[in-house]
Amino acid sequence: MKPCHCAIRFWELPVKHLVIIDGLNLRELEMSGRKYTWANSLEKPTYEKLDRILMATEWEQKFPLSNVIALNRDISDHTPLLLNTRDSSLNATQYQFKFELGWLLRDGFMDMVKEVWESVDPGPTPMETWQTKIRRLRQHLWGWAKNTSGVLKKEKKKNSRHIGQSR
Repeated sequence: MKPCHCAIRFWELPVKHLVIIDGLNLRELEMSGRKYTWANSLEKPTYEKLDRILMATEWEQKFPLSNVIALNRDISDHTPLLLNTRDSSLNATQYQFKFELGWLLRDGFMDMVKEVWESVDPGPTPMETWQTKIRRLRQHLWGWAKNTSGVLKKEKKKNSRHIGQSR
C-alpha cells in the first residue's frame, strides 16, 4: 500500500500554534527514518506527521550535532522519536566550534572547504543534505584547526628557541 500524501504542514496548524512557534523562534529538527509519525488501522491507512521536535536557536547552538531518528512503531499508532544530542560524554564547552576569520586568508582554505562540501552525498531531503554538509564541514574544520594550531605552536616554539640562542 502506498501512503497518502497528507502530512500536516505547519501552515495547516491552528494559528495559535503558529504564533507560539514563531514567537519563540522555534524550528523543526528534521527527522530521518520515515516521513510520517502516525497511521490509523484502516484498510487504506491515513498517514500523518503529528509528532515533531522543535528547538530554539540557543538549544541548537548548545547541541549542534543533534538529530532525530524515527524508531519502529510496535505497540502504538505513533512513531517514537529518538532525539540524539551526540553530547553525552562531552561538556558542551569542551567541543565548541569557533570559526576564525583568519582562516579565510590561508592559502588553499576555500578549496579545502569546497572539497569537503562537495564530498557529502545528498540526503533524502534538502534540509538533511544541508545539515549533513554543515556537520561534516564543522568536523573537518575542527580537526584541521587543531592540527594547524599544533603546527603553528611548534613553529613558534622553534623560532623562540632560535631567537634565544642568537642573543
